[in-house]
Order: sequence, then structure tokens, then C-alpha cells
Amino acid sequence: MSGKLDVEGAPAFSDNDDVFAEKQAGVVTAEAGRSVAGWTLWIGILGIALVAYIAGLDNNTMYAWQTAATTEFNDFAAYTAIGIVQQVIIAVGKFPIAKIADVFGRAQAYSVALFFWILGFIVIAVSQTTRDVAGGTVLYAIGNTGVQIMQQIVIADYISTKWRGAAIGLVSTPYIINFAIAPRIVNSIAPFGDLSTWRWGPGIFCICAPVAAAPIILALAINQTRAKKRGLVPTHPYMRMIEDRLVANGANSRFSPAYLKTLLSCTGTVVYELGKDIDAIGLFLVCAGWLLFLLPLNLAKLQTDGWQTSWIIAMLVIGGVLIIAFGFWEVFFSPKPLLHRRWRLNKDVHLATWIGFFDFFSFYLSWTPAYTWIVIVKDFNTTDAGYFSNTQSLCLTVFGIAAGFISLATKQYKWTLCGGALIRILGIGLMIRYRDTVSTTFQVVMPQVLQGLGGGILGVTLQVAAQVSVRHQDVAMVTAYVLLITEIGGACGTAVVGAIQTNVLPGYLDRFLPMLSAAERAAIFASPTSYLATYPLGSPVRDGIVAAYNLYIHKLLIVSICLSVPPVLLSLALTNYRLNDKQNCVSDELAGMSITAPASSKASDESHDRDD
Repeated sequence: MSGKLDVEGAPAFSDNDDVFAEKQAGVVTAEAGRSVAGWTLWIGILGIALVAYIAGLDNNTMYAWQTAATTEFNDFAAYTAIGIVQQVIIAVGKFPIAKIADVFGRAQAYSVALFFWILGFIVIAVSQTTRDVAGGTVLYAIGNTGVQIMQQIVIADYISTKWRGAAIGLVSTPYIINFAIAPRIVNSIAPFGDLSTWRWGPGIFCICAPVAAAPIILALAINQTRAKKRGLVPTHPYMRMIEDRLVANGANSRFSPAYLKTLLSCTGTVVYELGKDIDAIGLFLVCAGWLLFLLPLNLAKLQTDGWQTSWIIAMLVIGGVLIIAFGFWEVFFSPKPLLHRRWRLNKDVHLATWIGFFDFFSFYLSWTPAYTWIVIVKDFNTTDAGYFSNTQSLCLTVFGIAAGFISLATKQYKWTLCGGALIRILGIGLMIRYRDTVSTTFQVVMPQVLQGLGGGILGVTLQVAAQVSVRHQDVAMVTAYVLLITEIGGACGTAVVGAIQTNVLPGYLDRFLPMLSAAERAAIFASPTSYLATYPLGSPVRDGIVAAYNLYIHKLLIVSICLSVPPVLLSLALTNYRLNDKQNCVSDELAGMSITAPASSKASDESHDRDD
């Protein structure tokens, strides 16, 4: 890389510099923008905080607007399917937005995500049918997941490794506030039984979302513009190609026939180069493959024939084939693969990813049935049951922040992560011991807290472990990859809950409720909480329901504790890089400076501080 040094060590480039050989344009622009950030850094931090709050509030209220909408359209049964589609798109949609951020820039990708987010809110707010709600949810999910991944990418761009965990934890802080505020907002805008005002919910977010995101997008755009004016960013490859073609054709006068003809002739080339840069075929295969694979895992339990449904089988098969094809494409054919050769064999990336997979798999097995169990067995009202169910999520946030600051103080993450995995096992073990009728409220709630403690530590530190082990060019895609596989773990956990519930719980109800007819047992299985007033605690039928649910929950928890063991073993194999003031722990790319290690210094890149 040639060019004189400017602004705190950042290199100034000439148009002849081939700086994009190792890094894509969006990454180079992000590094240059960070090197010139002054007061805009604080504006960006304000924007990240505002977006974090609005996104957290949105995630805690969207279910209410979707529920009210499908109820108004007399199609409440569709709510579950809409929620599943939303969950799957949020899982797979991070890759396209991350790739846009790498190819074009952080401000551009953030703007694209914001556009879809707002458009989704608008479509849901004005919807007149369930199809409208479903379509709006697809757009909303693309924007929602895009904003999520852009928050993480910008934090990785601007925050050094030793502060990374604390920053990731602090971004989730709004959940603590929204834990109490979100239900009140829902009750004010869409109270139970009132379908006249729910549209104000997504309507308000149409206004709040752009206001919240404006500071961060503005800060990123200003930094990019400053960097370009100071010569820190070369001309984008697409623009350079067009300019070279114009010069070669002598088309110097704008809007002349030769100028317009040259621009048109460049269109196909630009589209082709864009397809290579974003790995369009790879994006299609990974998104379509996982979409077709994950949807059946969630939708099968809603079908009369379950896993035997023909289209469920077809989607699983086609999804599996596309995922396998994605692997072959990335390894043998893609000119610029999503899973780049630099990191697809990086053990730390994959160890962190599979820790997240097993952690979420285990978490959803214990968390998904918690609400129903506490209502049936302990007779909690809906409000208290809601707080009980969300205790684990609240503790995930609180202790995630604490884990970030522990990493900051100790400048390491491996043993913190391992400790979190062990606490997870302890929490599930106590759940197995105290998920019964005679346990006190403290004995029932405390395992939830421990689960949140361990999960909060894991959630923050596994992202740090993956991000610091790769160069800056790969941070966006590695983050998207980790979050995708982690959320796949959650989808698998939900699917296993549905499978065990469908195949095991009816047998337990038959065993403990012989006094009821088969039709009555089937009705209780389909809607157990609807019969609690009919069969109060202490009645023979309620005792039978309680006994069945206790056995059902214990079976889920046994699977959950088995799945919580791999994260402990995998964490022991992680490299314990010492956290520092750089952007990562394997190169000389500094947070706040755009210093690039020589391409030939592979040995140097792999010899940075380790503390195993």
C-alpha cells in the first residue's frame, strides 16, 4: 500500500493505489472514517444508544401489534405463522446487510436497513388483511435484523477489543427499562379487547425509528465524507471503472450521446462486479437454504400430520440441498466467498459460533415452556407469570453488562466465558431439582437468575471471542455468521420443545387423567391454561395436569442440561487472546487509526499476545 501518511497515521491514497485487493471498499472507508472522527464519535454513540432503546422497545411490543391485527382480521391462528417467518428472516437476513456494509459502506448499509424497518412499520400500520400484515412483517424483519447487525458492526469498527464486551453489553441496557415500560405501552395503545387503536403502535415507530437512527447515520456519513475529502479513501472500484471507460471513449461532456452510451455500456459490468463482490449466488444459497430448513422446524407442529406433511418434508430436503450447495460454492467456486478463506478454518470463530448454537438450543428448551408451567403448577396470574418468564432475559442483560466490564478489567475473555458456561449448567441442574409442586417461589425463581447470569456472560464474551480473532475485513461477516448459527440453535430448541410436547405430553395426560374422556384430555392438551378456573389447585384433575407437566418439563430439562455441556468443553479450546487497544488481536489494525499490517506478515499476525 503506497501513499503518504495523513491524520493520525492513516494513509492517504492516490487513485492508482490498489487498496481493495485485501479489503472491500466499505471496510476501507470505515477505517478511514474512524481515523478522522472527532465530535462525530459522540454523536454516533448517542445514535447507537437511541437505536438500541427503540429497537429494544420494538422487540418487546411488535407481538402486540401483530396479535391485535390478526385478531381484528378474524385470523388469529395466522399470528404464530407470521411470528415464525419473522424469526427465520431475522436469523438469515443479517448476511445481506453485512455484505452491503462491506461493499458500499456502513452509512449506506445502515440506511438500507432503516428503510426496510420503517417500510415494514408503515405496511403493518395501514394493513387491511392478514396478508398485508405478513408482507409488512417480512419487510420489518429485514430492517430489524439489519439494524441489529449494523449496531454490532459499528461497535466493532469503533471500539477497541478491551472495551468491546462492555460496549456490546451496554447496547442491551434498554431491555432493563423496557422490561417494565413495554407492557404499559402495549396496554395503553392496544389494551386487551380493544382493536380500535393498535395501529398507533407501529405508526409511532415509523416516526421514532428515523429520529433515533439519524445521529448514527449522520455521524458515519460525515466521517466518510471527511475521509474522502482528505484523500484517505480511494475512488470506489465501480466509479473508477466507469471513469476509466469514459476517458477511453473520449466522453468528456456530460449528457452527450457518447457519455450516456458509455454509462449504459458500463451497467452490465457493474452489475456483474457487484454480484461477485456481494457473492450473490452464495447469499441466495445461504438465505434460501436456511429459510427453507428453519421454517419447517417451526411450522411442523402446527400441521395436522406434523412431520409427515408432504410440503414440510419437501422444504427440509430442498433447504438441506441448498445448504450443502452453499458449502461447495464457497469452497470451490466463489471468487469472493462469504465464508472467506482467511477465517473459515479459524478455530476460534467456529468454537465461539457453536458455543452460541448449543447455548441457545439449551436456553430455548428451558425457557419456552416456563410461562405455561408456572401458571399451571404454581397458579401464578398472567402478570406474575410474565415477570417470571422474563426474569431470565432480564438477568441476561444485567449480567451481560457485568461480563463486559469483567473482560475490560481482566483484558481476557476465555475463563470468563468458561465460568458462564458452568453457571448455566448449575442453573439447569437446579431447575431439574426444583421444578415441582412443593418448591418455594425462591427455589423456582433462583435457577432463572443463575441461567441469566451464565447466559449473559456467554452472550457477550462469545461475540468478543469471534470478533477479535479475525482481521477487520472479516468482522461483519463473522458477526453475521455467529449470530445466524446461534439463532439456528434457538430455532432447533423451539422445534424440539414442540416435538416433545406433541409426542410425550399427551401420554402423560392420559396416564394422570384417566377420569376424563379422550376428547377432554385433548382439549386440555390444546389449551391447558383455559381450564385452570374450572380445575383449581387441589382438585384431582388439576393434580393430574400438574403431574403431567412436571414430568414433561423434566424431560425437556434433561435434554437441556446435556446440551449445556458442549459449551464448557468448547470454551476450554479457545485461544485466550489478550484484549488491547486495537481493532482485533491478530493484526495491527488499531481502533481509531487505519494502520494496515503488511499482507506478507502472516506469521506476525498469528504471534500476538496469547494467555492460554
